[in-house]
Amino acid sequence: MKRNELRKKKARIALVEDHDDIRELLQLQLINANYEVDAFFSAEQLLKSFERGKYDLLILDVMLPGKNGISLAQEILQKYAQVPILFISALRQSDKISEAYKLGAVDYIVKPLEIEILLLKIRNLLEHFKPQQSAEKNFQKVGRGLIFWDLLQVKRDDEYYLLSPREAGVLKFFLKNKGRIITRQEILDQVWGDAPLVSGRNIDNYVVKFRKLFEEDPAHPQIFITYPRRGYACFLPETD
Repeated sequence: MKRNELRKKKARIALVEDHDDIRELLQLQLINANYEVDAFFSAEQLLKSFERGKYDLLILDVMLPGKNGISLAQEILQKYAQVPILFISALRQSDKISEAYKLGAVDYIVKPLEIEILLLKIRNLLEHFKPQQSAEKNFQKVGRGLIFWDLLQVKRDDEYYLLSPREAGVLKFFLKNKGRIITRQEILDQVWGDAPLVSGRNIDNYVVKFRKLFEEDPAHPQIFITYPRRGYACFLPETD
């Protein structure tokens, strides 16, 4: 076998961004990160060259001239292929973010972009993406929410919310250890390991989010319970 056949194939990314300076900067950064990148000004430009299996990931600005990024994603997913999508936008409206999540297997990042965060999100989508039809079969009901583990999403009341990989790790640890009190330090050790600059306050913030996603009444939690000076415990009804 030839040496070049043993080399790992570079992931190929399609980038659609209408601001020239942002598009050129992102393309350069992604090429430097060892990705192959085709950059486009508009949705229409991408559609002219799009072929099934040509790209491993799409990075789409939401606000584009002509067809917007979410409409572009819908057309590609319906007509061509399931492919992971990362939306970028200056928009912070919750309805746009929720609309993006409903497409499945997507992530969202708000401008101005931090390149390290962008690269982490790209790596996560490339490593964990599964087509929506199969990914949605792997779900777990917890209280008011449905967790789609492969998509890192939670559905509650027809709204979709994204879990970061770290949030998903903490949630899995809670569910794995349901029915017993676990300390903040135990969670930090198991989920973060030796990562620096992490405190128990991170866990507190995650629990607040979990209550909003899964509790019937987040102000009076029945699933994620606080034990002052001891930690937290997770209790699930037998039907979950």
